[in-house]
Amino acid sequence: MGSIPDVHVRRLFMRSGTSFLALALAGAMASAAQAQAVVGPATNPVPEDPSPLVNERGIDTAATGEPIVVTGSRIARSGFDAPTPLTLVGQEQIARQGASNIAQVLNDIPAFRPQATAATTAIFMNNIGASSADLRGLGANRTLVLIDGRRVVPATVSGSGFAPANTVDLNMIPTSLVERVEVVTGGASAAYGSDAVAGVVNLIIDTNLEGIRGQVQYGLAEEGDDEELVLSLAGGSGFADGRGRFVMGVELVDDKGTGNCYSRDWCALSYNTVSNPVVNPARPELGRVSAGDPATLILPNTRVATATFNGQIIGGPLRGIEFNPDGTIFRHDYGTYFGAGIFQSGGGDPQLAFYQWYPISSPSRRVNSFAHAEYDVSDALTVFAEGSYGRVEASTLGAQRRDLAPRIITRDNAFLPTAVAAGMDQFGLPVIPVARIWNDIGPQRGQVERATYRGVVGAKGDVWRDWTFDAYYQFGRTDYSQLGFNTTINSRMNFAIDAVRDPVTGAPVCRAVLNGNPAAAGCEPLNIFGAGSPSQAAIDYVTGTVMQTTELTQHVASAAVQGEVVDLWAGPLAVATGIEYRKDIAEGTADPISRALDFYTGPGSPIDGQVEVWEGFAEAVLPLTSTAELNGAVRLTDYSTSGSVTTWKVGADWAPFDWVRLRATRSRDIRAPNIFELFGPTQTSFQSILDPQTGAQVLSSVLLAGNADLQAEVADTWTAGVVLQPRIGPGAFRLSVDYYDIELEGAVSTLGAQVIVDRCFEGATDLCSFVDRDASGTISTVRNYNLNLNTLITRGWDIEAYYSLPLSSIWSNSDDNVSLRVLSTIVDDLTTVDSSGVAVDRANMVGSPVSQPSGVPRYIINGYVTYSSEPFEAQVQVRHISGGRYNTSLIGPDEEGYDPLLPNSINDNSVGAWTYVNLNASYDLWRDADRSLQLYGVVSNLFDKDPPVNIPSSFGPTNNVLYDVVGRTYRIGVRVRY
Repeated sequence: MGSIPDVHVRRLFMRSGTSFLALALAGAMASAAQAQAVVGPATNPVPEDPSPLVNERGIDTAATGEPIVVTGSRIARSGFDAPTPLTLVGQEQIARQGASNIAQVLNDIPAFRPQATAATTAIFMNNIGASSADLRGLGANRTLVLIDGRRVVPATVSGSGFAPANTVDLNMIPTSLVERVEVVTGGASAAYGSDAVAGVVNLIIDTNLEGIRGQVQYGLAEEGDDEELVLSLAGGSGFADGRGRFVMGVELVDDKGTGNCYSRDWCALSYNTVSNPVVNPARPELGRVSAGDPATLILPNTRVATATFNGQIIGGPLRGIEFNPDGTIFRHDYGTYFGAGIFQSGGGDPQLAFYQWYPISSPSRRVNSFAHAEYDVSDALTVFAEGSYGRVEASTLGAQRRDLAPRIITRDNAFLPTAVAAGMDQFGLPVIPVARIWNDIGPQRGQVERATYRGVVGAKGDVWRDWTFDAYYQFGRTDYSQLGFNTTINSRMNFAIDAVRDPVTGAPVCRAVLNGNPAAAGCEPLNIFGAGSPSQAAIDYVTGTVMQTTELTQHVASAAVQGEVVDLWAGPLAVATGIEYRKDIAEGTADPISRALDFYTGPGSPIDGQVEVWEGFAEAVLPLTSTAELNGAVRLTDYSTSGSVTTWKVGADWAPFDWVRLRATRSRDIRAPNIFELFGPTQTSFQSILDPQTGAQVLSSVLLAGNADLQAEVADTWTAGVVLQPRIGPGAFRLSVDYYDIELEGAVSTLGAQVIVDRCFEGATDLCSFVDRDASGTISTVRNYNLNLNTLITRGWDIEAYYSLPLSSIWSNSDDNVSLRVLSTIVDDLTTVDSSGVAVDRANMVGSPVSQPSGVPRYIINGYVTYSSEPFEAQVQVRHISGGRYNTSLIGPDEEGYDPLLPNSINDNSVGAWTYVNLNASYDLWRDADRSLQLYGVVSNLFDKDPPVNIPSSFGPTNNVLYDVVGRTYRIGVRVRY
């Protein structure tokens, strides 16, 4: 990379009068690349303890004999002295859980919301096979993921609200090489830049690995599916008489996925919502159709009332007539249905179309590899290079076509059953409205391939005296491709269904062909009447293959220095400063039908855009006394799309006694809209929406798209906490309690189709422009575009306790150890305030309603009890999810203010607490010093607990984000270290 143009340096300098020495030093390093704290001797090492030490967030420091140096800031320090709340997960815990990717381990930390997993992306084609980190429930796009403090090229694309675009896929990192994961649970934009509003996930690679690690693991669900094979191998060695070091790892994971909803008894109960409209919308005081019941009823055995596998007439005097493939007709069984909405309870088809086909947990195959080499050119200079490659192949079954908006069938239709024709003649009907679920065409079959490449070269070493530097250049690229087979084409469906008799031959023919419309060339007539009636030629004509490719490219160059400026009354003033350049590019291709938005569901037009960023930062630690310090950071950032911003952080740390430490930070954080939020193409989907204007449930087209006018989000973050390390008996005790408060202005997000419709009905006229209705007043399209929403607020508490007891304190001849670790996050607020000033608080919301963001429980508690000895170790993990509300926008009978006449009333809005128990154990078959052969096993969901089944979501009758939907799962494996 060449030197930074003067215009950018001048712009950075002019934007602030505070970053004097910092930016001067940054300019001196302008020809190198981005910053990371140099891992060196900690300024305050962890005190020695005769028991196995664990720092404040659970990392065993006794195992290495050296203090753990964390990168919660740019200035090297130990975990006990982290200026902001920090959670660490070590290699041993990763291994215990038998996790096949880092996301599985992170999602056990209560501060994370498991939004993007195999169980939540199965229904969405775009990002199947991807796993991202969503801290605080603020979205994965607000959690910055780093490898050894360096950025990583994103891997996800737009199209799924549960796996946001432009996020890092944690599946790409071999777990065998991860030494630990550091989670900075507070605003860190001043230290690390954009995307760190919720915090930072920093994956630390074990670059000092010596020898070989190998693993073979096999997993299987109790139901006989979700089969998974994991193979991994990692090794490391020194060379050149110890002046060089090299590590490399490779991992292969083959996950077969699960069956669909009807492969599980709890899911086959098919709970969903049934609408109960008022008798007369003009006089709601007259009550509802089902008198005394609320507007929405969650009931079992739901089926689609307004369309069937056979097709049915849904309006007029012939309403309720269904068709058999042989031309006969019968009366639709409406079960429990109140004349509005999509769903009925009982009767109808044998299965609910909305729960068919797609797997509960999606299958994927992946391989990832990572290599790192470094060489000490001299005692003062080390050069390094690393590269990684990951490839994911995933597939899923999507939805079948559902024509719930009726097809208008004319009296001269070529396939019209005789009995129906007679009925039309009897009532003088020129047309009938027919709705159909096309199971006989079948579901879309999705296939995604994603390959990510990353290369880094750099140098680190001494500058002068105690000053050190770190500089690097990184290139990353993700190649993404998507195929959607058997996808219906809207225009061709229109041509094919409108079939008439050829006046010459008498054979069925497309009316458009008969009229000479060139757009209908090749049209094959499609019989809408009766399941199995379409011919294969017609199916071939109305279906096509979605094709889209996207290439994401990232360049990062940066340099940083850190050291001591002056020795003051209480110690040295430590400073870190640097400069960074980043460029993100996204470009792609798509088939002509996708570009025209003519597929029933599809990715739309390809993306084409880029963002450039220039940044300069500085951080300092000022000791006030031997037990107190102030720390601060400032970062000046210039975006090519959204202009310049300044972020900063101020913190204080005080240890009045050796067993207690107080800390607090105040920060201004930003997140600029990413390349997909700005330039993302228009995409189509269909969602179920309750229309408050009519009280009816409708299936509407929902458009997703970027917005080039978006501005940067700005967050004000407070954290304050206490760390206690008192001596309690013979063991080691650690307790930390931290409060967080994040208020994000101008949050970039989508409101969700349902929210847009509701807010429009309530008077937010600016949102009504995003809702289209047809001539009959039915909602036809909702544009769910990215917007700078008013405010996003979250507040709560992080609590962690750890106690380790060596059993030698009880039995003198025992080398065993028992430990207890408890993590909990209590969420007081997770509030979205939209542009109309209406607030929705999703704290205490354990549901994930259709067309709405998922909420978070009031609290989650994760407890780990570990027994360690030689050669045996076992751990019991208990995960407790608090009870809460299905949907905090609704009101149930047990809530204050409930009235069944309210449009947001529901028969049951309460969900009980849920607890899962997991078990893991290992046994050393052979051990000789650092060499070993270990047998291990893991049982997840030990008691095979089903999820709550009356909280319907996009995935089925439960919330796949929070609850286990696979059931009891077994993993067994062998590890070797040599």
